[in-house]
Amino acid sequence: MKKSIYSIQVLSYTAIMMSITYVPKIAQNLGANWFEIALVVGAYNISYFFSSIIFGRLADVHGRRKFIISGLFFATLAFFIQFFYVDYYSLLIFRIIAGFTVGMFPAAVVSISHDFGFKMGKLSSWGALGWAIGSYLAGIFAMILSLRYAFLISSFFFLFAFLISLRIKESKVRVKKVPLFPVDVFKRNASLYIAYFLRHTAATMIWTFWVLFIEKIGGDYFWQAATMGINSTTQFFVMYFYTDMGKAKSLILYGLIFSSITFLSYAFVPNVWLIIPVQILLALSWSFLYVGSLKFLTEKNPEKATATGLLNSMIGISAAVGPFIGGAVMFLTNSYFYLMLSSFFLSFIGIVVFSLKYK
Repeated sequence: MKKSIYSIQVLSYTAIMMSITYVPKIAQNLGANWFEIALVVGAYNISYFFSSIIFGRLADVHGRRKFIISGLFFATLAFFIQFFYVDYYSLLIFRIIAGFTVGMFPAAVVSISHDFGFKMGKLSSWGALGWAIGSYLAGIFAMILSLRYAFLISSFFFLFAFLISLRIKESKVRVKKVPLFPVDVFKRNASLYIAYFLRHTAATMIWTFWVLFIEKIGGDYFWQAATMGINSTTQFFVMYFYTDMGKAKSLILYGLIFSSITFLSYAFVPNVWLIIPVQILLALSWSFLYVGSLKFLTEKNPEKATATGLLNSMIGISAAVGPFIGGAVMFLTNSYFYLMLSSFFLSFIGIVVFSLKYK
């Protein structure tokens, strides 16, 4: 069971990262401006936001397994059709479809893992390994093939994950009464969700233009992918060996603090070599924040899939809002320095929000 779940984590996150990495560059090559680049990134994440809310609740009420299997099946199809984009608008539509399918299964995977007693740090570490593999593969294929092949290859990773998912067992955990919009669950964890939203909005302001930023400071396709890969590779080791030993609230707070330091540091990085230590700090920040949040929500809430689905929704909606704020900053200033500075201030507010609740 563990091997199947961990394999699904690695394969699905590899596919997602391969698909995400060069979308801004593809959009730019299709003639997109700052706003249109933000739109194609944000629309994917809005779709992911709604899907996470819907399917997180359904996994609590009707069981986890069916949504893992169906989500991976539809993701296989959705990621495959992205290969056939012909212009900016077809790319936009295909990304919206892909975002919806990607939101179908993560909450169910986390919940079924907790049902069977898995450690959240180790579970998350395999996802981080997938991010790392996806980053490196995206860079390799970008150098030897056209950028669109990342979509095609990512669909095969989803296909393998789908086939493996047929072997997993269903847990017997159910939550009979979960409202269509779980207001009580949100209120119970509001300070975490809000802090998470602010931090991740700040992050996606940067990630929307990441490959273009790396290009600006001297990085080619390899560096654009490798800088993400360094982050994810470090996450794997931190999540696997350390985060399960930490207390949830402390991990969250340190994750928020390290995130703010990271975003501020980006404003002063002059070349791709000096960004490496900053990426290691970024890995620490996300490892602490993400695993701490999963531990907090699965330990404190009986509606585990709903609570983690809402967390994924915070990731989705913040990743939808962030590109537009980032796009506005870039439109007004045409400066990555001010983009990073704005991200730092927004993330810092997240520290304040969480700290006021959990002093």
